[in-house]
Amino acid sequence: MKRGPMPSIVRSAAKIGAASLMALSAVALSSGSAQANTYPYDGADPASTYCGGTTSTPYSSTLTWGDGSYAGTVYLRYNSGCRTVWAKIVLASPQDACGNASAGMACAEAVVHRNDDGAEMSCYVPQGATSCYTAMLNDANMSSHAEGFLDTAYGTRYAQTSDY
Repeated sequence: MKRGPMPSIVRSAAKIGAASLMALSAVALSSGSAQANTYPYDGADPASTYCGGTTSTPYSSTLTWGDGSYAGTVYLRYNSGCRTVWAKIVLASPQDACGNASAGMACAEAVVHRNDDGAEMSCYVPQGATSCYTAMLNDANMSSHAEGFLDTAYGTRYAQTSDY
């Protein structure tokens, strides 16, 4: 059976439905884009990202050996212009004997952890070096802390800063 032309009321309804669907799709897509840009500095390198403001160290924590001697320090760094944080670890001496380095674990690691959603950035101090710093995380209206791990033939050590 051959069908005739679509009645005009049906065509109008189809056009309105298609236009509504396209408008809803545009809203959904723009919502996704806005979500992706919520934290524009997440993952940015603090050494090459200029935001103005000041950079400070709100908190630090010391890594010590079993006998209490100094092994290094982990720092929570903050930039007021970007409103970002990152972690930095500085060891007392270059590491030449790592506990699990052959299994893929570096001698030392710094981690910045955003408490609100659990996001983290980390860096590893390679054998022979004494420091590294992580990429940044947004910290506007949130709290974060830094963690330092030291894994050597003499054992593992851990330090964590206060939340900022």
